[in-house]
Amino acid sequence: MLSVNTKYHMRYLGMQSLSHEQWLAVMGQSQYVDVSVDRYNNGPLVTLLEHRVSELFAKPNAMYFNKGTTCQLALMKAVCESKKNNRVVVHPQSHIAQDEQDAYQALMGLEGVVLGGIGKPFDAADLYTLSNDVAVLVVELPLRRAGFKLTPWDELLKMRQWCDEEGVHFHMDGARLWESAPFYGKSFEAIAALFDSVYVSLYKGIGAVSGALLLGDDDLLSSCAVWRDRLGSNMWTAFPSLITALEGLDKNLPQIPDWVERTKAISEVLIDFKMLVMDKPECNGFQIKLKAPLQQLNAELLKCEQQFDMVLCKPFERLDDDWVFTEIQVVSHHAVNDVNEASAKEKSAKDKSTKDKSTKDKSTNEISDVEIEMFFAALLSAVESGDDVLEWSE
Repeated sequence: MLSVNTKYHMRYLGMQSLSHEQWLAVMGQSQYVDVSVDRYNNGPLVTLLEHRVSELFAKPNAMYFNKGTTCQLALMKAVCESKKNNRVVVHPQSHIAQDEQDAYQALMGLEGVVLGGIGKPFDAADLYTLSNDVAVLVVELPLRRAGFKLTPWDELLKMRQWCDEEGVHFHMDGARLWESAPFYGKSFEAIAALFDSVYVSLYKGIGAVSGALLLGDDDLLSSCAVWRDRLGSNMWTAFPSLITALEGLDKNLPQIPDWVERTKAISEVLIDFKMLVMDKPECNGFQIKLKAPLQQLNAELLKCEQQFDMVLCKPFERLDDDWVFTEIQVVSHHAVNDVNEASAKEKSAKDKSTKDKSTKDKSTNEISDVEIEMFFAALLSAVESGDDVLEWSE
């Protein structure tokens, strides 16, 4: 594996883990750094963040959480209590079901009603197959584990109608809603209007250290407050998250439509590689599938990252007995590299060779179409040739 310091100088197409020094640089340069520190989810930065996002979505109010998992657990539990019904509809590949270890059932005592098939979101017709009353319908936009797939707008309208008819709370897991709005060609306000509550992440496209917001009416958020405390989300202070979230709203949010367009362009670059199976991107991410031996493929991926000095995707994972997959995401909030590289040069001369390499137009984190094409050509060539050194049999 590459060391942290080596990867630190690489260009990244997706989300990059910043160093402590980089995060401190972001906060140190921020206009929000001199604002009074928050205490237990109260303070001017909390108020400003909640107000800005609630206005953006035209929801009555917003509530800050340190993590999206606790945000949605609090929401589901509060709604189920109010409706005296513990059933929650989720997709089998949703973050709630797949990435949170079924916490909503194991911790909160809720009952999951798993709806839909693998590889695509469920639709409104699926709702009419439910045999029991439910309290909450959760739709994840996009459904990341299915390949960043988005539910069509007309299906969302039908789901809204079904929820109204059945008295069901309609909740959006909008961790990547920021990146999904261009697909619909509608404002955040118009999309959020279909839902009774909305969760948005602050650390993905927005680029904060951490954090989440739950949007809804005052009564709903008030009922969630006790569960926020019970779930450990009443932080002594959350200023790193708050400062970097506000910075992200200022600087990253306006760029997101361009990231989506860049994602589409990258998929067009890769479409000529016949070994790759891809769907047309609907947001700033898409899934790539191919048939290849997993362990050796990732070893070759690492070699390509070193050779081309860039990281284009996460390591491949097993999809089934034959297929493996990875994800490409376009996220570009890394301008802080300029600050870090400058300070590194001042601190020591011993890293001169590394820093000289990193000054080759890395500050913009730019990666060209030609470089992406060359990267995947080298990677797939190793797969097709059955590299003897890597022993491609599995």
